[in-house]
Amino acid sequence: MDPFDRLGLPRRPLLNKEEIGTAYRKLAGEHHPDQNGGEDFHFKELGEAQRILLDPAKRLRALSGIASSGSLPPAAAAYFPAVATLIQQADSLLEKRSLVSNDLGRALLAAPLKILARDLEAMCSQLDDWLAQLNQELVLLDSQWPRHDPVTLNLLADSFSYASRWQNQLRERKLALDSL
Repeated sequence: MDPFDRLGLPRRPLLNKEEIGTAYRKLAGEHHPDQNGGEDFHFKELGEAQRILLDPAKRLRALSGIASSGSLPPAAAAYFPAVATLIQQADSLLEKRSLVSNDLGRALLAAPLKILARDLEAMCSQLDDWLAQLNQELVLLDSQWPRHDPVTLNLLADSFSYASRWQNQLRERKLALDSL
């Protein structure tokens, strides 16, 4: 299924959320299984097309026609050690905190948890900056469209995928810390 074709949208790297949402709602209303002539299969396809087009990484992969390379993009490689370390530290400290049952134990973990929360926030900020840079690259790519290199599209897709996944993982740990 071509998600662009399914929603009747142009094949471009940059689409705004409102445009995607409007196209989805219009067609979903027509193809909803509860509507006369609506089909469950087409309705599910519309939902999948919207999901793909709302995610920059998936949208770029749909344009390139190439699956993920499986290798870490150079920019992601620079972040990987710090992100992996923070996730491991967060998981370890959260587990220790869940096992502590007395005030002294909680007090001993307070300082490391505070430092970890600060470090998680700092890394999330760095990933926000990286995502902003990736969005600028997406705008540039769109301005040069349809001239493109599928490998470049795929590299940008992989970068978006890593950046957003890591950001979500770090924010989940930060939320868990904040809820203590």
